[in-house]
Amino acid sequence: MIGAIAAAVILSSGVMPASAQSTEELFRYPQTLLIGVVSATVSVPLDSCSNLCAARSGCAGFDHSSDGGVCRLFASVAGAGQSQGHTAATRSLVTAYREPTNPPAPPQASEPSPQPVPPEQEAAAVMPPPATFTRFLNRDLKSEAAETRQTESVEQCESMCRTSGGWCKAFTYDAWNRKCFLKERPGQLSMNARATSGVVSGSEPPSASGSAVYFEYFNGKAFSGNGFRVLAARSRDECERDCSSQDQCIAFGFTQSQKRCVLFDQPGEYSSSRGTDSGAKRQD
Repeated sequence: MIGAIAAAVILSSGVMPASAQSTEELFRYPQTLLIGVVSATVSVPLDSCSNLCAARSGCAGFDHSSDGGVCRLFASVAGAGQSQGHTAATRSLVTAYREPTNPPAPPQASEPSPQPVPPEQEAAAVMPPPATFTRFLNRDLKSEAAETRQTESVEQCESMCRTSGGWCKAFTYDAWNRKCFLKERPGQLSMNARATSGVVSGSEPPSASGSAVYFEYFNGKAFSGNGFRVLAARSRDECERDCSSQDQCIAFGFTQSQKRCVLFDQPGEYSSSRGTDSGAKRQD
């Protein structure tokens, strides 16, 4: 009989049957009495009260009295209060009230949209790493230069080869004349005191020239720098022999008035110096 009365109240109030229940979860508040606009009142068990509200799209919440089984459906909920004999549930969280027993899950942080890659970074991703070079001190490369440029240092010369776009595979820098020779292929290595050469690392090492070593003379000239050894010598020929006997020596300077012989492993640019004769090893 109670079921029939309840059904009559439900239909007259516009509540949908339980078979059309919504799957939306209600926020549950035990020991709570709701405050708001009541749309229907029925006498049913707690579970049935909950199902009625869940099935009715216009139901904002319900409360149920354990004393008498009175179920109140609310069109809107303005607030809530503590009540030992009531159980409530709402579609939305009750403002300025405690948390429900089934609070909503915290919102998941959305993954940031991938940012477009700047063109310069995209280019860097596909560009090969900058070329490195193996240097050869006091050595010329016997190959034709594709370009000749004026530079102030071997570092500048190497940088020009590195930034050539890939065609430059080797270079020779003439420190005495400040010239940079950019080359498409290495060629043989030959002795030359004024030269420092470089070959792209990873390529086949250049072969050494088998030509005879001789001295190129600079009479009345002295190399800049201190040299790696200073000896006493009676003549230029004796100073030259001292240089010839040491692989480290690439050039010498002999001052007749002082009987002084300076041996160089990396001679600087020469300049005029009366009474000093110099020589440097070379291969053709």
